[in-house]
Amino acid sequence: MSEISKEVFTVMKIKTFKYFFKESISNIIKNRVMSFASITTVAAALFVLGIFMLLVANVNKMVTSVEDKVEIKAFLNDDVTTLKQNEIESEIKKIPAVKSIVFESKEDALEKFKNQLGENKDLANGLDLKNPLPASFIIKVDKVENVADTSNKIAKMEGIYKVKDGRDILDKVIRVINFIKASSLALIVILGAVGIFLISNTIRLTVYARKKEIGIMKYIGATDWFIRWPFLFEGMFLGLFGAIISILLLKFGYSYVVKVVATDVVIFSLIPAEYIINTLAWQFSIVGIVIGGLGSLISLRRFLVL
Repeated sequence: MSEISKEVFTVMKIKTFKYFFKESISNIIKNRVMSFASITTVAAALFVLGIFMLLVANVNKMVTSVEDKVEIKAFLNDDVTTLKQNEIESEIKKIPAVKSIVFESKEDALEKFKNQLGENKDLANGLDLKNPLPASFIIKVDKVENVADTSNKIAKMEGIYKVKDGRDILDKVIRVINFIKASSLALIVILGAVGIFLISNTIRLTVYARKKEIGIMKYIGATDWFIRWPFLFEGMFLGLFGAIISILLLKFGYSYVVKVVATDVVIFSLIPAEYIINTLAWQFSIVGIVIGGLGSLISLRRFLVL
């Protein structure tokens, strides 16, 4: 192909793209009511999905924080000798999952209990004469999944009368995360289907209105894809506009929530608002375009052979 032919071909491609773009925007404006409904539905679907994704991200952060604090506490019988204590410690260290082990004496346990009482620590003064708190080993494991197995092994050791761990709380948190993930998936499927349905109906109205024009274009030799592209662009634009609206709503709404939590809550912190722009923005843009494109293709199936 000569240089002139390449330039002509490039110019034709640019003009064709401009035609597709112009036609798609024109169709959106002509059917502004249905277009608005389609954009709003996509925005609502992605906004709800975004809320759930932010919930999951923040809960996952909390779980990671909780996992770091999960520990096993193995209480010793009062009659355990120093020699036996050292033997138990050696046995615990041999368990592959054990990351660290700290011995807490009866005196240390009582002092910690007093500190937990805070201003009311005087209530524990009588316990100094006969300390009822047992000595214990505080054990941390490499992975939270190994807590149960490690606890069971330690509980069977001679000289251990009780083992406590925080897996019950962690299990509840994980169940909440799984519920949030399942709910978000169900909602996005439902709202996504509604969005596809509305976009397909919006484009179907445009196709009906231009039925004769499409017939003439096919008669003079226009290919199905030349006819199809403006409608496909229209659907993708509707989906993209919906995605942009949802991203903006999430950005401003979540930024406010982060500010409130940072000011009034000191127990935990949320993931930064930049997460929406850095991660959700491009993901939602792709999802919006796909929903719009699917809606377009579904509506055109009756008029043009795919």
